Amino acid sequence: MAMKHFIKNHGLALLLTAAMIGGLALAAPALAAEDQFPTKPVKIIVQYSPGGGVDLTARMLAKYAEKHLGKNIVVENRVGGSGVLGVTLVAEAPADGYTLGLVFPFTSVDHKLIDGVKYTGESFAPICMINFDPVFLVVKKGGQYDVDINKLIEMTKASQLTMGVGAIWTPFDYLKLLLEQKYDAKFTRLGFDGGAGVTRALASGDADVGTQYAGEWISYYKAGEMTGVAVANDERLAAFPDVPTFKEKGLDVPSMGTRRFMAAPAGTPENRLKILEEAFMKALADPELAKEFAGMGMSINPGDMETAKQIFADESKLMLGIIDQAGIKHGDPPR
Repeated sequence: MAMKHFIKNHGLALLLTAAMIGGLALAAPALAAEDQFPTKPVKIIVQYSPGGGVDLTARMLAKYAEKHLGKNIVVENRVGGSGVLGVTLVAEAPADGYTLGLVFPFTSVDHKLIDGVKYTGESFAPICMINFDPVFLVVKKGGQYDVDINKLIEMTKASQLTMGVGAIWTPFDYLKLLLEQKYDAKFTRLGFDGGAGVTRALASGDADVGTQYAGEWISYYKAGEMTGVAVANDERLAAFPDVPTFKEKGLDVPSMGTRRFMAAPAGTPENRLKILEEAFMKALADPELAKEFAGMGMSINPGDMETAKQIFADESKLMLGIIDQAGIKHGDPPR
């Protein structure tokens, strides 16, 4: 009798409660579907031309990461302003995880150097660290500049040489400045939108020497058409066994190059960043991807999100210090 009395007096409340619970159960899948990520292809914007080191890195990584992400990853080249256009598009994209880009510590100081740049290091959310690509000083094989690096520097003092540089204010420019400041080398800067343009200029003889990343000129190296005078790394690279380091030749040149990071616009939800991090880190751990990178003369130096954030911040701070010490001012053209 007590139970019947309870149901009679509270039946409506029980029915309403059941209906609410049922409604929540029905709503939960819809809410989960709404929060699922990704539900469409993810885009990586590359700020340099196809065939360069950044482009090759993005395409190889995308190929292996998309199977872990569950959606296609497309690479889109947006060339302009020696990389500024593409980076700006990433910084200003919706912070939803669907637009990514490759950024570098020197990206974070563009606003200190280049007119019109609005992004800073705070404009990006690093997802993972990919690799480190040291700068090579490259010349035509068997040409008049295919000499020891010390002799090449002496040659520039007698007759200024042209140096192909694949972007504005990247490690290419910093290496050029360092050689000029420390060793009184004389180079005329020839600017290009990406490393592929430098490679073509070297092949055609339009540039005497060029600054290159491994993937940009390895096919010419293997074909015996170009050679490296020196590489700005602590040790020789296995894919270029006969290319000496600057240090081997007695020159005080530290490791200089591009440490590449995959990043999203700042403000991208943490849970989406973690999903992307997991997919890219699994790809970077794939031995087949390592083989492809090695075939292009490139290494893999993966770092998770926390590692990437710390190294990106530390190297950005270092770049700012170099700029301030050199007295380079906003708007100064590369020289």
